[in-house]
Amino acid sequence: NGGGGRLNDKVVIKETALAKLEDLNTEGVLKLSAGRKRHVLVIPN
Repeated sequence: NGGGGRLNDKVVIKETALAKLEDLNTEGVLKLSAGRKRHVLVIPN
């Protein structure tokens, strides 16, 4: 079990959830994770 989807290390309950500007961290980045080994940092322009 890889743990499912996460946004900024918090479990995403609904697969249709949207990332919002409020979800950006202090550096303006979103961290998306799928399981334990797949991660991506999203840096909006």
